[in-house]
Amino acid sequence: MMASWRLVLAGSLALVAGTALGPAAFAQPVHAQPGSILIFPLFDARPHKGTLISVTNTNQSTLHRAHERTPRQGDVDVLYTYIDGETCLEFNVTEHLTPGDTLTVFADQHNPESNFGWLWVDARDPVSGDPIDFDFLIGSAIIVDTDLDFLFSYTPYPFRGLPNGDSGPGTDACGREFTDVNEDSFADFDGVEYDFFPDELLLDQFFQENGPFADEVTLMSTEVQQTSVTLLTKNNREQSFSRSLTFDCWTRGPLGLISNVFGQLGGDPNELKTSQGQSLQTGWIRFRSNDPMLGVFMHNVTGTSLAGGR
Repeated sequence: MMASWRLVLAGSLALVAGTALGPAAFAQPVHAQPGSILIFPLFDARPHKGTLISVTNTNQSTLHRAHERTPRQGDVDVLYTYIDGETCLEFNVTEHLTPGDTLTVFADQHNPESNFGWLWVDARDPVSGDPIDFDFLIGSAIIVDTDLDFLFSYTPYPFRGLPNGDSGPGTDACGREFTDVNEDSFADFDGVEYDFFPDELLLDQFFQENGPFADEVTLMSTEVQQTSVTLLTKNNREQSFSRSLTFDCWTRGPLGLISNVFGQLGGDPNELKTSQGQSLQTGWIRFRSNDPMLGVFMHNVTGTSLAGGR
């Protein structure tokens, strides 16, 4: 099942309306699939930290639809909307990507107003500035420490425009469909304008938090206040644990702050052992919320060079 949600296309806050559930036949975001909107659940621009945000235009067409004064079919504007993790306020920047272009920015230089939060990037007509169906955007985020000490990276969630092939309320000079079908200035994630948000997130595996293992989860919601999340966890004995948390638009922290269970899984001690006989405990998590939510999980093993985001 996928949920129908909407993000405001212009204004000072990220707002959401509607709680209808969509039919399962509609697709949810698929990693590495080009889309018209990219959502990055995490940027970290605190002092001595940094995030490299990359957005790439995979459309390489240099053809003009009518005459050379119109944009080429591969030309696109991309609107960056940064959501502050503390205030939930927006900061907007528009960039132009030529056919086959790629742009990498430091979040703190691109957005000097926020230390951390989440980001969404959507494709726009370079002439009118209106959102368009342009399923050619891909991207990535790299979280770095001081002096470009790379910590981990992840890929954003791509949402396709007009995923069912329906017509928008007109086309731009290049013949690309506008996506605001009901012309209400909202991006509707309803299977008509854009793909549905997933109504649950699955984390396939994490290590029990003790010794060298540290886990960190980031969650973002388009609700400004009081997003409630239930974490349904299983250890490697299929024993279940349920915990919950509430946050306002964005949160980040170790799993151990949510519950002690992530440091005391009580699973099978013989299922996974190192060559030195050390027992490693693992589990998996299902995240559920009635609000639109996406996330990033960071897995780190201290004393090694392993750090991964997904």
